[in-house]
Amino acid sequence: MEQASTLVSDLLERNLVSVRNDCGFSRLRTRMQEVELEALDRAVELIKLDNGSGKAKVYSCQWLTEVLNKHGYKISSSTISRHLSGRCGCE
Repeated sequence: MEQASTLVSDLLERNLVSVRNDCGFSRLRTRMQEVELEALDRAVELIKLDNGSGKAKVYSCQWLTEVLNKHGYKISSSTISRHLSGRCGCE
């Protein structure tokens, strides 16, 4: 019989399988059509290639957030930023 986890065991023995979930960005991608996914992938490439900083940066996580939100895909720039830097639940 499997023993239920306790707070102490969960705090001391991290089980990566149980805590890894797709992040909001990955879940958003599952709702898109193929042509939208291709455009999103290109936008992500543009963000990664844009070497500007501050107001000189044309393509950013904030820009992508505004575009996605405008078209009904609710997501925050911090969620996008975490995903693009590999600090989300997907990794």
